[in-house]
Amino acid sequence: MTPRGETSSAAAGTSLWRHQDFRRYLTGQAASVTGSSITQMALPVLAVLHLDATTAQVAWLAFLGQLPPAVLALHAGALADRHSKRRQMIAGDLVSATVLATVPVAAALGTLTLTQLMIVAVVQGAASVLHDAAAISLLPSLVDRSLIQRSNSRVGALFAIAATAGSHLGAALTALLGPARALLGDVASYLISAVCTARIQTSEPARARPETRRLRGEIAEGLWYVRGDDRLWTLTLVNATTSFGLGLLNTLWALYLFVPA
Repeated sequence: MTPRGETSSAAAGTSLWRHQDFRRYLTGQAASVTGSSITQMALPVLAVLHLDATTAQVAWLAFLGQLPPAVLALHAGALADRHSKRRQMIAGDLVSATVLATVPVAAALGTLTLTQLMIVAVVQGAASVLHDAAAISLLPSLVDRSLIQRSNSRVGALFAIAATAGSHLGAALTALLGPARALLGDVASYLISAVCTARIQTSEPARARPETRRLRGEIAEGLWYVRGDDRLWTLTLVNATTSFGLGLLNTLWALYLFVPA
């Protein structure tokens, strides 16, 4: 039997790029981040230039897109603990791809409305929350415990590159194809993410299915756990503040660039 220390040392020396399931996970998530950046670029342009949205309507569109993460994040995390994380990720990707695909179709038919864009923003936001909550909790089951820090650093680095590349790609597609058809890039990214997730072969840890426990109780337990750990609580506050600031930025840039004073 190999001592635990030797196993950890061997795992620590293993290249993550040779880990097939990690590569599949990383490819799918990077594609999803790239596509989301395309939508963040194209959707406000579509609302303002093609639907003559006012300042208030653009603000509402951005607000509705940010609402599901604020309302459903805790529930999505609890669901990921109860059910298959990969299935939850794939379901979120397919819902997002489907609802986004309705936008270029409606634009081509001349039936696109601002109401439809707002519904799309809410549904896509909810599906993305379900996907992201499961994706975060799936990673530790794909790699050895000694590799988690390295894998997280690679995920963070690639996500930053993907977000930047997606913004540039979104601008290019918007200029070349128009904002409605540019969204097809995000539709493709969700399909890529779903395929990559479906190809992950590592078995998920056995899940406990407490029939008597309510979802609300599990959420409360998780909140108390985070509040009791100073490091987790600090990270939570930092991430919440950063997300709030980015939400404001994503709203205001569209207002200043496209809506007349």
